Amino acid sequence: MKRVLALLGPYVEDGATAMLLLFLSLATVMFSVHAALAVFHPYPLDYGEAPLVDQAMRLAARQNIYRSDLSSPPYTISNYPPLYVLSLIPSVWLFGPNFWAGRAISLSCSLASATFLMLIIYAHTKDRVAAITTGMLFLSIPYVVGWSPLARVDMLALACSTGGLYLLARWSTARWSTIGSALLLVAAIYTRQSYALAAPLAAFVWLLTHDWRRAVGLAAMVGGLALILFLILNALTRGGFYFNVVTANVNEFGIERLEWNLRRLRDAAPFLLLVGGAFLVLAPGRVRLWPLLVPYLVGAALSSVTIGKIGSNVNYFLELSAALSLVAGAIVAWTHKHHWRRAVLLVLLTLQIGHLMQITLDEYAGRLRGRRESLKEIRELEEIVADADGPVLADEYMGLITLQGRPLYIQPFEVTQLANAGLWDQTPLIESIRDKEFPIIMIHYFPEYPVYKERWTPEMLSAITRAYVPAELLGDTRVYRPFESHVPARVCPGAPWQLPTGSLLGVRWSGTGLDFFGRGNENSVPVYAVADGLLTRRPGWGDAVAIQHDDPLQPGEKVWSYYAHMASANGTESYIVQDFPPGTAGVLVKAGQLLGYQGRWSGQSQAMMTTWVHLRFAVVRAAEDGSFPDEVVPENVLDPSPYLGVAVGTSDTGWQPLRCKELDS
Repeated sequence: MKRVLALLGPYVEDGATAMLLLFLSLATVMFSVHAALAVFHPYPLDYGEAPLVDQAMRLAARQNIYRSDLSSPPYTISNYPPLYVLSLIPSVWLFGPNFWAGRAISLSCSLASATFLMLIIYAHTKDRVAAITTGMLFLSIPYVVGWSPLARVDMLALACSTGGLYLLARWSTARWSTIGSALLLVAAIYTRQSYALAAPLAAFVWLLTHDWRRAVGLAAMVGGLALILFLILNALTRGGFYFNVVTANVNEFGIERLEWNLRRLRDAAPFLLLVGGAFLVLAPGRVRLWPLLVPYLVGAALSSVTIGKIGSNVNYFLELSAALSLVAGAIVAWTHKHHWRRAVLLVLLTLQIGHLMQITLDEYAGRLRGRRESLKEIRELEEIVADADGPVLADEYMGLITLQGRPLYIQPFEVTQLANAGLWDQTPLIESIRDKEFPIIMIHYFPEYPVYKERWTPEMLSAITRAYVPAELLGDTRVYRPFESHVPARVCPGAPWQLPTGSLLGVRWSGTGLDFFGRGNENSVPVYAVADGLLTRRPGWGDAVAIQHDDPLQPGEKVWSYYAHMASANGTESYIVQDFPPGTAGVLVKAGQLLGYQGRWSGQSQAMMTTWVHLRFAVVRAAEDGSFPDEVVPENVLDPSPYLGVAVGTSDTGWQPLRCKELDS
């Protein structure tokens, strides 16, 4: 039996290798397609892209991007050292502000990182399968797929750090490699400061096992050069460099946020994490590259823990992704003499890669597809920004401001964190908002998580809701305009009925109609009859009335307009006018006649179910005898849009501004 297994071993290994290479090839194709679509997307794909392009524009104009005093605008922060921003300046000079150049740099650097990782393994194992696995596995990890084509600093930092490690791994005894590695490691640090741990630690330990003098020399060069550059930059910016890259980066840390991200990492790459843990225990003394890979894995894991900071993203896992890829390649090479062991390992890696590809499709490809499907709406946002006469405030799509060649007035997330930490006085900005100095404020509302609460302080949001009204909803972004500049229509042109109430704060589909959100306190926003008809208020209706009309869309038929939630938050106080007490039936009312006022009643008795001031409005089918049905349910509710002449999205749209169809077109 053992002889049979020994004879079959090479064939089983070959089959497992072929399967792994097939999956790696598919993952690389997925990476390439995603990258091509993302690089040439004309608009921002990430909040952090616009600030970097803005900084390149300012550096190109010889302005200081590391200001220590934020008492006056622009309220912007340069969170990272300047190397990546410097790399963007030529494209800004030649082509103006854009995102594609920065994305192309990041994409090239991710490919360079994959190459360096592959060469590190090959230099010491001469195992082509292990080397290819290392490089292509790195490009298969969803975090790498999603982050590689973004105009962000991380991939340049990773390429410099992995390049520095490759020089030492390939030419371990050459003194020039120590100098070259030191320069690349410092370049990584001055691209993103968090890269001061994993790669320098790995390089030091690796050299320590070969020549302790060179290890000390490397540490002195990296530490000394990094310190000299820091002192120069901090002196030139009068302390602004330290304030921006250190003080402004110390954001609130949350254990729950860390646990959530670690759970997602565990669910995405369980086998890679298992392999990494086993490598830490078993590799020392068994795997030739362990002095390089073990400290790199440990350092990358420690750096990744900072993902618990508020506002952090999966880019904190990129170094760990590189380290896990190296470890996987090293273990594949280690099993080269054991056919069955290697075959099992390759099969498990294949399954892991298949799972990684599925996550890429579900999350990152889906996210990019959503951005591309919103192109028409983003173009409309771009036109709004272009037409704005004055500075515009924005968060997710502040890149639209940058594309117009305008400087950013504010980076809301960064200054919000400074305000929360007591390091920035937001009073001047709040006063500017109250004085309506901004023609446009754009706030993005992610469907799955209230990110806007991390990007704007409660005081900013309160000032915006008092001085501005949401006028448009485009690409999940609410466009706020100064209150006086947006006057709602009482009747949409050509509509059979008038609007039932004010909706300065927009509308939202409910299960049985539209919620109209007016501007004001409860019992202050009036509700009117939409057309002539006969009013009914049943004895049990504390918050609602209904009016029977001749159906303007189906002559000869009857239809009811229904007005609800005109009551206090606890449902005990009715805001319906006294002319229509409970038990009213068949009372003639005229179009525009006052019925009551918007309330906060939600239809639920629990206090937690209260909502904003609003009116629940529905158009209800009449029963066979023309009477109001026994209950208002989705089955007997009609679309109110053609009756009111409004343009509203589907029930899945959520909050949206109320616009007339003719005005919308």
